[in-house]
Amino acid sequence: MKTAPLHDPPAADCKPEARRREHTEIPDRTFPLNVFRIRESDPNMFCIPPHWHEHLEWIVVTRGRFSVQVGASLRELPAGGCALVNAAQLHAAFPLEHGSELQALVFGEALLRNHALDHTETRYIRPLLEGRLRLRAFYEPGEAEAIRRHLLAAVSEYRAGEPGFELLVKASLLSALGLALRISDRSPAEKPSGRRSAETGTDSVVYPLLLHLSEHFREPIGVREAARLCCVTPTYFCHVFKRSTGRTLTEYVNMLRIQEAEVLLRGGGRPVQEIAQAVGYADAGYFARVFRKFKGVSPGRYGRRGS
Repeated sequence: MKTAPLHDPPAADCKPEARRREHTEIPDRTFPLNVFRIRESDPNMFCIPPHWHEHLEWIVVTRGRFSVQVGASLRELPAGGCALVNAAQLHAAFPLEHGSELQALVFGEALLRNHALDHTETRYIRPLLEGRLRLRAFYEPGEAEAIRRHLLAAVSEYRAGEPGFELLVKASLLSALGLALRISDRSPAEKPSGRRSAETGTDSVVYPLLLHLSEHFREPIGVREAARLCCVTPTYFCHVFKRSTGRTLTEYVNMLRIQEAEVLLRGGGRPVQEIAQAVGYADAGYFARVFRKFKGVSPGRYGRRGS
């Protein structure tokens, strides 16, 4: 049974925060697609930091495990799992074990549109892009097998670039969306994805804060300030933030800081104390304890391993 929201009406001074927008490289604007291989062993491409862009994106975990965020939802995805990111949706992915790898297919809506306005456009594509058709964000390995096959076929065709690859890539993307639609229809309890999914229900309450933290996670923030950014009371904020993200505010901020620390440690050449301060910790000892809690290893040892 649905109930009325418990939060207060938006305050007059509530304004959208600046978002961490990424201008993803699309080599050919007439065929808007690019594929990124994210590998835990690659110091330059080992993760997807929190960001958003105007394109859609499929994430396919091919080896190991990743912590994947889409909107306000976080999920651990093992090899074979997939995630769908709609346009203008905050997302991120970080490896959880050695050898983890994923493929990220970033593509513009032009690859899905059908200007003849047949049923594929009016029943599926336009509602998806406008947020009226909401597909799930996460697909587990068993149910995602067929989706994964189509997406990896698209990756292979795109990289080979043989005559007609554009048709096969487009067909694979449409097939993956069709299968995702069927899975989403069979599981109504799953939180939907979609352009406006982060603007409905409890996720809409915390989304302004998530966007703010994607840029300002280094800065201290308390429950009162976080609640103000979300235009709700502190009591309701604590309830809804944990419900939406599965973490407390402190746990979520620590997660973002440790993810950034990983990037800096892999770059090498900087002492742990400097990195601690760079990601928002004044106390290097506390930083080390938090880092070990998340990664199971000290930051010094992690840096030596990644260099």
